[in-house]
Amino acid sequence: MMKVISPIDNLAEADALLEAGADELYGGFVPAEWQNRFSLLASINQRTFAGAQIESIEDLSAIVDKAHARGASFSLTLNAPFYSDEQMPLLLDYVDRNVEAGVDGIILADLGLLRRLRRRHPDLEYHASTLAHLSNSEAVKFYADQGISRAVLQRHLSVAEMGDIVARVPELKFDAFLLVGKCPNTEGLCSFHHSSPDKIWPCEIPYAIAPLSEPASPGLQAAMARQNSWSKTNRRHGCGLCAIPHLQRSGIYGVKLVGRGAPSLEKVRNIVLTREFITLAGQNLEPAEFCRLARRAHQKRFGAPCSANVCYYPEFFYEE
Repeated sequence: MMKVISPIDNLAEADALLEAGADELYGGFVPAEWQNRFSLLASINQRTFAGAQIESIEDLSAIVDKAHARGASFSLTLNAPFYSDEQMPLLLDYVDRNVEAGVDGIILADLGLLRRLRRRHPDLEYHASTLAHLSNSEAVKFYADQGISRAVLQRHLSVAEMGDIVARVPELKFDAFLLVGKCPNTEGLCSFHHSSPDKIWPCEIPYAIAPLSEPASPGLQAAMARQNSWSKTNRRHGCGLCAIPHLQRSGIYGVKLVGRGAPSLEKVRNIVLTREFITLAGQNLEPAEFCRLARRAHQKRFGAPCSANVCYYPEFFYEE
């Protein structure tokens, strides 16, 4: 059965997330040294607001203890696309302290950091983040040669493409996104800065795309229309429930729920809903019936109908 992987932002929500059925937790915190020296220049883990960070190493250690007591694991997010030579000594010390706190894995993208940590802490599980932009099996194999044993697959890949990668690199575990946070952009190539205190993401801000020459090709016209539609879409309604049986058959190890910085209750609801549909997938329902139930659940969960924009696996989306 696929693992359910949930974000966590504070010690107070740990018990609720684990009781709801999270098999794995992931999150991070900003050490004081980074806050003092680098916070204005770069995020240590792709989140720029305090609500998406565990408060301290002491709280993180307590979260890890709670996870281990329930047979769950914890992975530390350290997934900026790259870090500078100046930052590296601080990062290595930061990871050392987290290893002492008991973390099970590191989610990262920077190859230089991966190579150093692999030598320093060979027993950790290293996850390639979507910021590594691993879009095909050869890219995954390259990172595997550098030390990863697990990869988070890109949001824009179809289930068939994911299944092909899984089959070609069977020695690795693979995770796929599910529920909230759907994005129109390829994360590993996106240069938008997610720093709005109102948590309005750049892809939701209206902006115009104009062709360099007229007339625009049909393909460009479709891309322009779709990009324009994102300013009218709530990416927090991202779903993918319809694809759960297909993800299981494709060999996906875990479904990764988005939501660092989201309210605890929202995280719990996402875990419960995911658990429900993973169980439902074992009943061998007809695909149309499974999707009908998923669409009904989406409407109940988010108070809005499904749309192609927020569907993680739009190959299974259909207009009613």
